[in-house]
Amino acid sequence: MEERRRILEQIEAGQIGVEEGVRRLEALAEAERRSIIPAPSPRLVRLIWQAVLWAGTVVLVGGALLVAAVYAWGAAAGWLICGWPLFILGVLGVAVGWWLREAHWFSLRVRERSGRRFALALPLPLGPIAWLLRALSPLVPWLRDTGIDEVILAMRAELRRGRPFVVEVDEGEEGEQVEIFLG
Repeated sequence: MEERRRILEQIEAGQIGVEEGVRRLEALAEAERRSIIPAPSPRLVRLIWQAVLWAGTVVLVGGALLVAAVYAWGAAAGWLICGWPLFILGVLGVAVGWWLREAHWFSLRVRERSGRRFALALPLPLGPIAWLLRALSPLVPWLRDTGIDEVILAMRAELRRGRPFVVEVDEGEEGEQVEIFLG
């Protein structure tokens, strides 16, 4: 944003011509367009959360039917022991599938100078991560005064407002490029 304003001020002051200003603004827009990492595709995200939700539902129903059959027919207690863990696992699967529906996704893309590329995309539970870091800070000396849990909660607040978090590290033509997208 500051770079755009600086270019416009240079045009206004007559330091550069209009054509040069337009060329610089277009180059800046192209650089911004290349630097933004695309979020995981909405179709992929939908497919993942639906698969987890439906798998959890099937396990939940299977566990519930097994528990109900044990109680209704007075079957052996061994079947009851098998039914409750399935039921609980199904409830967890449904809860995770429902959470994935609205989860923030973390994307990492690394380009090595050798030409190799690496990409990763996964849902990231920012609230539980901040809670875990806060709980571990008395035990881990270097976490005590960092305030990293507050930074993570601030990032979560920005993501809820619809503002993705993007970090790009470029070591030049000979170095590696790392791009991180959280949104």
